[in-house]
Amino acid sequence: MEAIARAMEADASGQAPRVLLVAPPARGGLARHVSALLAGLEAGGYEVGVVCEPGGPIAEAARARRVVPVFPLVRRGRRGPLAALQVAYAAGQMRAQIVHTHSFRAGVAGALAMPLARQARLIATIHNYLPGGDGMRPRRRRDAWALRALCRRASRIITVSEALGRDLETAWPEASGRWIAIPNGVDLQSAEPRPPAEVRRELGLPAEGPLVGMIARLAPQKGIPEFLKAAQWVCERHPEVHFALVGEGPLREEAERLRADLGLETRLTLVGEVDSPRGFAGALAALVVASTSEGSSLAAMEAMAAGRPVVATAVGGVPEVVADGETGLLIPPGDAEALGAAVEALLADPERAAEMGERGRRRAAERFDIRLMLARTKAVYGDVLREQLAREGRGR
Repeated sequence: MEAIARAMEADASGQAPRVLLVAPPARGGLARHVSALLAGLEAGGYEVGVVCEPGGPIAEAARARRVVPVFPLVRRGRRGPLAALQVAYAAGQMRAQIVHTHSFRAGVAGALAMPLARQARLIATIHNYLPGGDGMRPRRRRDAWALRALCRRASRIITVSEALGRDLETAWPEASGRWIAIPNGVDLQSAEPRPPAEVRRELGLPAEGPLVGMIARLAPQKGIPEFLKAAQWVCERHPEVHFALVGEGPLREEAERLRADLGLETRLTLVGEVDSPRGFAGALAALVVASTSEGSSLAAMEAMAAGRPVVATAVGGVPEVVADGETGLLIPPGDAEALGAAVEALLADPERAAEMGERGRRRAAERFDIRLMLARTKAVYGDVLREQLAREGRGR
């Protein structure tokens, strides 16, 4: 089946499809998503290039493949014509058939590049709601123009959840019939999980007692204050529990100040980045997702793959990942006490928590395997290339 699909996707010369991935400076989930897509496409015989931050994790993943060309995306001007020129240049250099952008900003650069990269078709993945906007409707007129251009020039728009796609179409009817939801994926065949005690020791976490954690970029939409306040609420009632926050970002100093203000210096560890989110999740009694805005949640998928229950806010596409009462508990966003109470409920009933974790493991295998994401993305590539061939045939 894969060989048939590949043959249908190939161009008239019989060459493997040529795909240019475009990503903004990124860490965390978006970087892991693009790196996994890059590796899966290259291993599947695709010719792949990437436009990205030169020193970032995506560039490192690309250079590790050796055959993947890396085109730098400079930070200055990445929102405007300069970024578009870089994308157009890279597409021309590798004669890309598909330009696949990731994030709103990269998508805008791809949309602006399309008139200069006529041989390529644009596919844009939107991973989250617009920063500083109202859902999928930006507040600034310039951003509204840019998003409208993206909706009109993209052959397909991939959203990481059905909720994100529906909200996009509601705000921008131009996207109707062009978007498709493809959930993120995690590698379920990665290395065997490490012993929790080993993970705790390596990260400098207490060896004893329940451990509750969160994996997130330290950014406003991730609910960092709510997580810390929920930790205080639980710690006041359960002195044996320890909390850990994995990730870096612009709110690092604010998180440190709030931890001190709440008296959590010895009860909550700011871990920073970790090499294996799955390994960290496997050492937890429960994982927390406290976001106020979220297109989906890779962190929740990693915890479920590790067999751990999730306490999460019911925002965006998160309820499509975490089944309330089955693989975890969903609570309203912005409510630290409700978050703490949900964590306490799982700690008080380890048998129920274990059952949720096992159901989460099965749900992750059925819905969120990285191979499903790759297959669905390749199918979108194939559809777009066949449409292009049909148009070229009609034009002769």
